Amino acid sequence: MRPLSARNPRVSRLSRLVRRREERAEQRAFVVEGPVLVRAALDAGVPVLDLFVDGGAVDRPAVRHLLRDVPEGLDPWVLPAGTLDRVGDATTSQGVLATVERVDSPWPSPDRTDLVVVLAELADPGNVGTLLRAAVAAGAGTVVVAGGVDPTSPKVGRSSAGAVFAIDLVTATGAVEAVSRLDGLGYRTVGTTVAGGEPYDRVDLTGPVAVVLGNEAHGLAPEVVEVLQRVVTVPMAGPTESLNVAMAGTLVVFEVLRQRRLLG
Repeated sequence: MRPLSARNPRVSRLSRLVRRREERAEQRAFVVEGPVLVRAALDAGVPVLDLFVDGGAVDRPAVRHLLRDVPEGLDPWVLPAGTLDRVGDATTSQGVLATVERVDSPWPSPDRTDLVVVLAELADPGNVGTLLRAAVAAGAGTVVVAGGVDPTSPKVGRSSAGAVFAIDLVTATGAVEAVSRLDGLGYRTVGTTVAGGEPYDRVDLTGPVAVVLGNEAHGLAPEVVEVLQRVVTVPMAGPTESLNVAMAGTLVVFEVLRQRRLLG
């Protein structure tokens, strides 16, 4: 391990990557925090550019175990105790941060994955991370991010519990473009709305499907709904106006999984 001053330019760059979306886009890199996420990146084979360890956390069991398994050629930087508390996004650092390369994923095709999730203008990093996790658990191969939250933000990585490294991420310029392209690739495009759609569990979701989820406050824009093949709604018996988008999206993607399991 190599000591590193808190004033070193590498630390300044790290801070910018944590806080600035444009910096992550320009550098084609992003930051993951904590032993669990760093290990997930390593296990997924994502190129790790730099590994930073807080000097006060070197002897923590989780950090020590991670450092023991760091691949040859990746020599961690050790920062003065408390530095990562100031640099990282988490309120209290878990003692280790890594910068990883942002890898461009190809657009999906039905022969490679038959379930795609489209996130259209989602604003909350926690919802995006949760939906990444649900997508992976339901067997999706690709998540298309069409506007909204940067999927490489540290908050998304934490809330995804490492799922950000287990699925292809594609960025689209807009939801209409994403839906139209997936339609052309052979996917049935199915969007969710608060009301007015078909019950989600009465629609055939077998075959190649793209589930399209809209903004937390406004849902799917009318121009997006117009280009969808089907629109579904989660029926509710109680007086609740609507479900959180992460909850509704999870229900729909697991309905896809349920129907496919019935087919054997």
